[in-house]
Amino acid sequence: MFLRVAIWVGALVLVTGAGQAQTPFSQTQRDFLTRLQNATAPARSSASERDIAADFLVAELERRGLAGERRTYHAPNVHPLLDLIMPPFTGVNVTATIPATRASAPVIVLGAHYDSEAGSPGADDNGSGVAAVLTIAENLAAEPRRDFAVILVLFDQEEEGKVGSAAYARQLLNAGVDIHSMHSIDMAGWDSDGDGAIEIDAPDTWYPRYDRAARSMGIPIVRVTYDSSDHVSFRNHGIDAICLGEAFRLRDASPHRHRPTDTADTLNHDYLARNTRLMLTVLLDLIRGDTP
Repeated sequence: MFLRVAIWVGALVLVTGAGQAQTPFSQTQRDFLTRLQNATAPARSSASERDIAADFLVAELERRGLAGERRTYHAPNVHPLLDLIMPPFTGVNVTATIPATRASAPVIVLGAHYDSEAGSPGADDNGSGVAAVLTIAENLAAEPRRDFAVILVLFDQEEEGKVGSAAYARQLLNAGVDIHSMHSIDMAGWDSDGDGAIEIDAPDTWYPRYDRAARSMGIPIVRVTYDSSDHVSFRNHGIDAICLGEAFRLRDASPHRHRPTDTADTLNHDYLARNTRLMLTVLLDLIRGDTP
């Protein structure tokens, strides 16, 4: 086991100096975010813009050897009376399933929202999360042993009140899916002070796993509670749900959020790659059966 982990880490991390590390993820994620930005300009907010984005992401999953699907949903307004004067929400979640290598395995949900605010290319919010979960899923799918099935889901309409993730959580639960846990990334590409700190919202059952992995990588981790991202849609149903994001509490979050300047060239791609590697490490341990 030690040899396997050592080989994997050695291939994954290129040490460039004291306290610095680069991973092969940096350039591939930068390239993806540039392509996403160009394909969905100027934003991923209107119904037509989000539809274009969903098609792009299905094709991107296919490029990575994963069978992408569009999952349309219809969701009511916050109050039923509003449905009399306003149409219900309609959107498309994009999904792909990585099967387990054993029978009757529970499901890990791996997610990030792909929509953005009007007028914003949304590279950090939340193209960064999309880039991260695509990378993670690609690496999980390459594992020969998977004790859990993994559903990758790119959520629509997070910016409108977590509509897409709420709809998808209901769909999974109504179908009787045995959800083990949900892991998401929302805004993980800004680190202006260079300290590498990341925030995590995780239940007591999960925080120690992420904390151990972060410490082993030299990543400062701050525990917080978020009520404004897609993991909440699963937490509300009693499911263990985790969200990683940049250091809002430490006042080091992107000033470009929800603005036209939230572009791929404003991100710290090495920081995003490290955050990607953190979640990947935790999930690799889990699906390999290495973590109790």
